[in-house]
Amino acid sequence: MKIIDTLRPEGGSKAEQWWKCQGFAAIYKEFRQGAISDDLKKIKDVRDVSEVFRLKGYQFGNWVTHEDRFNYLAALAVCLYDLNRVLRFKGHNLGLDKHLGVAFGARGQKGALAHYEPSTNIINMTRYKEAHRFIKPMSKPTRFVHSGGVGSFAHEYGHFLDYFFGARIETNKIYALSNGRSTDPRRIQYDSKKYPMRYLMESILEKAYWNSKKQLDSAYVKRIREAIPERYLDYFLRRNEIFARLFEQYISYKLKELKIQNVFLTKTKYHSVQYMTPTELKAVVPLFDKLLIQMRKHF
Repeated sequence: MKIIDTLRPEGGSKAEQWWKCQGFAAIYKEFRQGAISDDLKKIKDVRDVSEVFRLKGYQFGNWVTHEDRFNYLAALAVCLYDLNRVLRFKGHNLGLDKHLGVAFGARGQKGALAHYEPSTNIINMTRYKEAHRFIKPMSKPTRFVHSGGVGSFAHEYGHFLDYFFGARIETNKIYALSNGRSTDPRRIQYDSKKYPMRYLMESILEKAYWNSKKQLDSAYVKRIREAIPERYLDYFLRRNEIFARLFEQYISYKLKELKIQNVFLTKTKYHSVQYMTPTELKAVVPLFDKLLIQMRKHF
């Protein structure tokens, strides 16, 4: 006969206690503030994050220690629970049936804190910076939370939704729902019944690019043109980048309504001119709501 525990472990889940016994500090808790209790207790082992959220897997670079791996996976799990409080995909299916993978410090691109690869459906988050990269000494928890790719996940996940639903659900000669890297602000005419997600995407981008009369640049685009050097302007006016920035703003807006702040998921990383004002954002929130209703029909 086997005698098993009948009391809940104090100070976190059994998995967390096991990791602590390996000498791992629970840095991941620094990412999250809010009214909802610790979601990690819902997962027996952080290594199960792929199964819980239907991801195709995760990957680490050679310089990511085991303590770092534990904290990145734990932070990812809490981040995904928060993300799905907004998206509400059935069964926490944020990987969209194991199409999305997540990498940490493994597939970095020069100059990018994080990036999404449409060809592989992988989001890569760069690793935190080492102590010698800072002028003033910083503790590891501070570096873990405030450097590297943290704060970029919602932005990159927006790219994933854009490319996945465009390539696999509402297929068209145009690969992404947003028309990808195009900087053409003119509305693409889609049948709202045949291509409801593409139609709503165009409505979101139309609000971003044009003024109320749809003849001149919006105040949002004017701010970008005035503040961004010419050599970078193309990037910040790309359709896919405007959508991703608005998506991260939308996620932050919705979580704020729930009194949640998750800086692993989203935090401002560009200059404020590259984001909509609160008043401008409110005009696109209902369109994002409608876009997600369409996406939920498939997941």
